[in-house]
Amino acid sequence: MDQGDKRPHSLAAERRELTRTRIRRAAMAVVAQHGFNATVEQIAELSRVSPRTIFRHYRSHDRLMAETVRDMFEACGRYPDMGSPRDAGDLAAWIDSLPQQVADVDGWLEALAVTIHTRMAEVFGTAFWDIYAPPRPGSEALADVAELSRAYRLRGMRYMAALAWRSAGGAGEPPEDLTLAFALHLSAHTTQALMADFGCSPTQVGLLCARILQGLLHQAVAAGSDGPDQHGTPGPGETEPGGAAHSSQGQMGIV
Repeated sequence: MDQGDKRPHSLAAERRELTRTRIRRAAMAVVAQHGFNATVEQIAELSRVSPRTIFRHYRSHDRLMAETVRDMFEACGRYPDMGSPRDAGDLAAWIDSLPQQVADVDGWLEALAVTIHTRMAEVFGTAFWDIYAPPRPGSEALADVAELSRAYRLRGMRYMAALAWRSAGGAGEPPEDLTLAFALHLSAHTTQALMADFGCSPTQVGLLCARILQGLLHQAVAAGSDGPDQHGTPGPGETEPGGAAHSSQGQMGIV
């Protein structure tokens, strides 16, 4: 096949991809505004394509919603300058390719928290309540997305907690409480709660969460570096075998 035979096919494929990109962007904007009640007609109007064209790319309204939520999670979870995967099976390899240490952990935490909360506020919008609700019964597409979002949260939060832990001088794996603290303070639930109930901006939410995580991180690293003394006495926050913690200094405060 010569170049003349390939060109029409390539142009057609490029046009299809451009159309799909327009639909995806429009769908994210409409779903962020209307949640899963967003209609194909609303998305068609914003993307300037026909509803029939949308159904050529997505088999059903549920599949359209599911793929749009995937795009939303990808937009929220994208590491700066690096695309995130669209399948849970790709998460391990993708995370392994990310930085394993940062020079200024406090500065990184502040930028990370502000970026994440800002993205979640902008990308999810009112769709947050539909995305985090239990999947509609009988919707295999939305059930798949719920599993993907759970995988993103589990792998993503463990990666970020471990990165912060190593960068702050922690040895081995981070305490589980520290990972839970990251999951709590970098959650879309936190974004929505502080915005809706307390009128905070996403930046304010991010800065507050960064300060909390910085304090918990350095407290955990300090507690871990103390360790048992030469007589085998547990350090701050450690426990006697089968006993309670000696002090609360090493606890993360997660309940």
